[in-house]
Amino acid sequence: MGRVKEKYNRRKAEMRFAHAYETIAGERCIYCGMPNDGKYDHQPPVYVLHRFADGGLVTKKAIRERFGQCKLVPCCTICNMGLGAFHGATDNDRRQEIVNWLLVDDRYPADRLILEVANRLIEDRLQGSRGNEIYEFPGVGRVIYISALVGLIEGDFGDRDEFPEWLKVTQSELADWLRGTPRRKSKYFLDMANLESYELVPDARDDPRGQLKAQ
Repeated sequence: MGRVKEKYNRRKAEMRFAHAYETIAGERCIYCGMPNDGKYDHQPPVYVLHRFADGGLVTKKAIRERFGQCKLVPCCTICNMGLGAFHGATDNDRRQEIVNWLLVDDRYPADRLILEVANRLIEDRLQGSRGNEIYEFPGVGRVIYISALVGLIEGDFGDRDEFPEWLKVTQSELADWLRGTPRRKSKYFLDMANLESYELVPDARDDPRGQLKAQ
C-alpha cells in the first residue's frame, strides 16, 4: 500500500518541525532592517520540510544533512510575505525574491511615475513640509524597502548601521505608521506589490514557482 501524503497545513507543519529550528535573537528584520515586532522567518521554509518528509517520518539528523542548520530569523511581516515559501540559498537570494515584488514593472508605464512621486514625497517629509501622511501612499513604502534591500544585496551597506540617515528616519516612521492599525502591514504589502490577495503568493500553491521540481 502506497504512502498517504498529508495535505499541507502550515500551522500543523510549524508544530511538527518546530524542534528542527534554532531561534536567532534580534529585534530587526534580517533582510531589510525594519523592526521585526516579534516576527520570525523559517530558513528553510516549513513548506520545504513538509515536501522533504513526503508524508513520512523524518529525523532531525536527516533534515540537517539535507538543509544544514534550520533557523528562525528575525523578519518583518512585509519581508515574510514577500518570501512566501521561497527557498533561497542565501539571505541575498531571499532579499532579491522580496524586492522583485516591489521593483518597477516596465509593463506598466505609470509604475515608474509612482516611485518618482514617492521620492518627492519623501524629500518633502525630510524637509518638514509634509507629515507622516506620506506613508499612506504605498509607493513611499516601496522606495524605502527597495533602497534597503537593493543596498544590502549590492553591498552598498553591510548592515542597517550603514544606512544613510534618511533611510533610517523613514524606516522608523514607516514602522510606527504600520503599527497604527491591525493588519495594516499585510494590506500594505499587497498594495505595494499590486496584489489583490495573498492567495496569489507562491505559498498557496503546491510547488512554489516550480523550485521543487528539480529536487
